Amino acid sequence: MWRADLAPFDDTDSEGMSCLRAVGWLERGRAFPTGPVDPAVYARLVELLKNPWEPSITMGFHECDLCLYHGEPGKRNLYVPAGGVVFVAPELVAHYMNAHGYRPPVEFCAAVLACPPMRSVPYLKALMADARPFMMAVTRPPTKRLSD
Repeated sequence: MWRADLAPFDDTDSEGMSCLRAVGWLERGRAFPTGPVDPAVYARLVELLKNPWEPSITMGFHECDLCLYHGEPGKRNLYVPAGGVVFVAPELVAHYMNAHGYRPPVEFCAAVLACPPMRSVPYLKALMADARPFMMAVTRPPTKRLSD
């Protein structure tokens, strides 16, 4: 599922989604920036991807269609707070960097290096500060009860 880097992650602005920005949603046939990235960014990204906290569940998975024979699979998303916005990247972002030379935007790289440890209180506080309407929408209990 391709999205331009730094584009709004959700075009509808539903439930405060305007704070979310896409990074690393690559697809065969679409140009993407390549080039060197500080190895510290890649190492930190891999660390954040070990057990990413996802405030919302998405159905399905995505597979790298840039690989020649067999695409790397991914099903989770990474949310990286960044002082007013939250970058949303697919789990495959590290694969894209390592295998296909993808160079994420500098804003994302800086946010990755500054990101508190995944699932920590400082991480959750940063998400709330940068994406409060979104976080409130996805963590709100249902308003209607399902009938038995």
